[in-house]
Amino acid sequence: MINPAEFDVPREYQPMSGLDEYLIHNNSLPIRAMVTSDPRAFERTWFSSVDRDGELLIVVGLGFYPNLDAADAFAIVNHRGRHTTVRGQRRLGANRLDMRIGPIALEVVVPFRQWRLSLDPNEYGTGFQIDWFDSKLPVFRDGGTAIRGLATLSPSAGYESFGYQRGWVEVDGVRTEITPDRFRGSRDHHWGVRENVGGPSLRPGPLAGHAYSGEFVEFDEFALFARGIYFNRGDGRQGSSLRRASRRLRFEPETNFVLSGEVDLEFESGVTKRLTFNRMGNQIAFLRCGMYGGFGGRGGTPDGDIWHGQFAGGDEVVVTGETYDVNDSAVRRRLAGLDDCVARFECEGEIAYGIVESVHPYSYEAAREGRAGLALLG
Repeated sequence: MINPAEFDVPREYQPMSGLDEYLIHNNSLPIRAMVTSDPRAFERTWFSSVDRDGELLIVVGLGFYPNLDAADAFAIVNHRGRHTTVRGQRRLGANRLDMRIGPIALEVVVPFRQWRLSLDPNEYGTGFQIDWFDSKLPVFRDGGTAIRGLATLSPSAGYESFGYQRGWVEVDGVRTEITPDRFRGSRDHHWGVRENVGGPSLRPGPLAGHAYSGEFVEFDEFALFARGIYFNRGDGRQGSSLRRASRRLRFEPETNFVLSGEVDLEFESGVTKRLTFNRMGNQIAFLRCGMYGGFGGRGGTPDGDIWHGQFAGGDEVVVTGETYDVNDSAVRRRLAGLDDCVARFECEGEIAYGIVESVHPYSYEAAREGRAGLALLG
């Protein structure tokens, strides 16, 4: 049940209101007017949850594509290298508060405080119910810049945050409890225009792409989401963007997947910090399985070539999925694209667990050539 009183969030969230948690935007400003007829218009929310033992990774996403009348969702659960994806697709329809697609459902419990993520029983042997609680203050960004007032139109905008989780995940009848002392994660919510929406036929030119997204990790006093810096709710400080970052990465020889790294960060305040990280096993979410595009001919789901917003069905919900053994290096190479790798981080003696998001194998090629702020770690 929606509680209208909860839309009046504290001033530190300005210019957003609690309504901004819902997937109801049509441009790059918080709840204004529809300004584009571009078929690639999108709105998507994304969640991750990782455990400190490196045995369980959950990534969930939901996307709406108003000009294509399409909606889709995915849930990826990687348990010790058993990588299962469940996907749902349907017509968007008129009700953009309906965030259920087949067995996958997302619910705003309290805006900017609590979400509920559900994967109901399905033929792929994986399910969960997870309550997500924000810990860091999200900051609205337009074109990558944190602002307090209104923004001008840009291809995409939105916010990111971090938090802890409580609930359970079940894989082949074995249930694992999710508790805040063991699980942490990151989330985002973006809207605007995105080039991969609808598949290659809607792309006006070559895919711009990138080689490496960055690190998504939360420490006690700050968190890093790619180039965004976030602080605790009630801290009094607004988030900001990094002034610069340089990364030295090591890769596994057989696949050229990222393995470890050193990251030098310079905040806008002039403060500098160094992170180090090591990937934890094969706890990777292969986002091509979640309908994300790839580069160099890679894109869409590995078996089926399904892309975000590419729903040509009727009024029925279409549910698909599969399971892979990603402990097999040949399987990892086949699934490679935009990939979320669980990693153990260290910064100034503090240990944390989060995600390194890389585009394989292009991050290796960029590091080898010294591009995009990347270099090889000797």
